[in-house]
Amino acid sequence: MFNNSIWLKGVKTKANKKVTKDLETDILIIGGGITGLTTAYFLKGKKVVLIDKDKIGYGKTAFSTGKLTYLQDNLLKGNKEKENLYLQSQIDALNIVKDIVIENNIKCDYESNLSFLYATNKKEKRKIKKIEKILTRNNISYKIKENNNLYNSIYSIKVDDTAVINPVKYMLGLKEVLTKKIDIYENSIATDFEYIDERFKVKVNNSYIIAKILIVATHYPFLISLGLIPFKTHIEKSFLAAMNIDKNKKFNAISQNGNHSIRFYTREQEDYMVYCSVSNRLSKNIDNEKISKNLLWEIKSRFNNKVKYIWSNIDVMSSDLIPLSGKLDKNLYIATGYSTWGLTNGTISAKVISDLILGLDNKYTSLLDPNRMSNIVNLIVNNMKTAKTYILSKAIKNYSFYKKEVVVYTENGIRYGKYTDDNNVEHIVYNKCPHMKCNLIFNSLDKTWDCPCHASRFDIDGNVISGPANYSIKVEKK
Repeated sequence: MFNNSIWLKGVKTKANKKVTKDLETDILIIGGGITGLTTAYFLKGKKVVLIDKDKIGYGKTAFSTGKLTYLQDNLLKGNKEKENLYLQSQIDALNIVKDIVIENNIKCDYESNLSFLYATNKKEKRKIKKIEKILTRNNISYKIKENNNLYNSIYSIKVDDTAVINPVKYMLGLKEVLTKKIDIYENSIATDFEYIDERFKVKVNNSYIIAKILIVATHYPFLISLGLIPFKTHIEKSFLAAMNIDKNKKFNAISQNGNHSIRFYTREQEDYMVYCSVSNRLSKNIDNEKISKNLLWEIKSRFNNKVKYIWSNIDVMSSDLIPLSGKLDKNLYIATGYSTWGLTNGTISAKVISDLILGLDNKYTSLLDPNRMSNIVNLIVNNMKTAKTYILSKAIKNYSFYKKEVVVYTENGIRYGKYTDDNNVEHIVYNKCPHMKCNLIFNSLDKTWDCPCHASRFDIDGNVISGPANYSIKVEKK
């Protein structure tokens, strides 16, 4: 069994050059994931520089299910206008990806298939009945099926114009299309910026990039000041597995409560089911090893299949489950808060941002506006829960699930984390996230130090793996 995403298995790609000197451009895009690449695609006639802190294709999109569907668990928004617009945005995003794949002949295992939304109890069924009204208002055809044996389903609806892809192959295909059109730099991490004389001066590695327009498309903005995202969102973590099956069943499905999601995939003449489960607030999903074992048990008892790949994913959840994407300030744009639907929301966010820059009308601009007033009740609840997580991270040093090779201790008022590897080598780091100072938790499954507040990750030597933190927690050897 591989402790990694099925989409990354066997991927070999040559990294682009990294930023080693000062540069100047019209548009700087920070982040080479689905949003950054798609935005660059629509702006490829402009002078654009795109940077990524790692290699393109290895970010959050690589850990998704790779589903392109508008039949989602979170279509209910409590407002007809928002529901209609959000649904239409997802359909448009799906069509954008399809057009890009066809026009550029991107080999990403694109496959048209069916989507199901199903209920396992009466409460979920009532919500699906409300979703049916949204589909009807928007002239979307669907079919109903009672008790169809779809993973304990008592009721489901089905549409037939959705799709699935290999998200890593899609991103690498976009990168190849863009390589001759724009300047792409990898292994280039942005750590700060300032706005001077109507230009952005962004610190990247040990150099600076000067840009007229700045787009921050880093899944989670790397600075707190960028839209105050830590206070408008919370983080959820989900666990996924890919298991061998007899035959690709050519559909995807999700339960109305969002707790279970499936799709199918064929790779090298082997058929797989990709199964996502155990999605919860990050602070509740901290014992990675235990949750992974529970997922394996669930799969064995429910499907009796052998798991070949297992991994986890992080999602930024906005308080109204609509992206926070668009113009934040003069010539400054951000995109985040995709609420588990990164492929479609990342794509439509890219279209909104590129249209704003090109001076084109886009009917989703207000819907996604990162400065909009959001759901106040959810906002308060989210911040209270995040504050609780922060306090607990300070109060607890050594969690009950830590094994003997992990210890957190304080010395001269400074909190450290120590991991001793199989060769008895000690790896010591500062046990505090540079982002908002939450204390870190050791992930025994991935051998990383993880932030329970906003999901920054660091390797055993303190190097930052994923943000929003953009500084390491290394302890320099004396």
